Amino acid sequence: MAGKIEWMAARPARAVAGVALVGALAACGGGVVDDNGEADHLVCATGCKPSSSLKTNELRAYFAVVGDGSSVQAQAGFSTGSDLRFNVEIDGGDSLRLVTPKGSQGFHIPGGDITTLLGDALITLITGAKPYVSKIDPSSGVTPLRFEFVRGTTTEVSTVELPAPFDILSPASRTTLPITQRTLPIRLSAAEVGSSHYASIDCTDVNGNKGSGSPGLGVVSGSLASDASGVSYSLDLGKAIDGLSFSSTYPRGAVARCDVKLQVVVQRVGQADPAFASAEVYAKQARSVSIALR
Repeated sequence: MAGKIEWMAARPARAVAGVALVGALAACGGGVVDDNGEADHLVCATGCKPSSSLKTNELRAYFAVVGDGSSVQAQAGFSTGSDLRFNVEIDGGDSLRLVTPKGSQGFHIPGGDITTLLGDALITLITGAKPYVSKIDPSSGVTPLRFEFVRGTTTEVSTVELPAPFDILSPASRTTLPITQRTLPIRLSAAEVGSSHYASIDCTDVNGNKGSGSPGLGVVSGSLASDASGVSYSLDLGKAIDGLSFSSTYPRGAVARCDVKLQVVVQRVGQADPAFASAEVYAKQARSVSIALR
């Protein structure tokens, strides 16, 4: 089938049940995918298998909705066989549709250009292929959304609800904090603590050795406070920095400086149609802020 996935008539949804599956396939739901037009066909690392040649119960489905504060995007990918990476292209009489409160809309294979060539190749290598994508009006995101996989007169329905949007109120972006600070106080305009916290950290010690990593950050026990405008708590930044691996070009010294990009994620798990071999359905809001330790 061409890159755009057309709509076909739906029937009532089956009862659905969630099944956790290979969360490491970060391209589906890891973040908003660059969408530079539409490609005619999926490009798969190991060769794409046409969906029309497979039974529904031979398909592993991955559905995600991602909001980053500026846009909301639905993503879908499919795999089969021993390779868990995306390797199935929707074709023939099969189709994929997203249903929002504003109506039904299709998915397409995101196109690329010379500026995204390297990133596209990396995504293909790690996850097998780009996910199918569909842009969502942000006002539709916090209501139930339906992923519909349509085959003939049968429609498999998976649902999820995007968490409400939020902001990182503090620390402000480009804040500089003392290098000796071990905990990072944060405040969100959300009604709940983030589901997960990730940091991209680049540090240098006093002798010029460099260390970097992307660890998860734990919430400091007893630090949570909430009120009508949001939640406040602290993250264990010191433990994350202590766990970095540093180069050994020079004698190891005390950490002198770090640049940190923090991402806070609030996530919901959805419900998957049981007709698939397995499925993962979730939605997340992600917000980022950059700080420096000096």
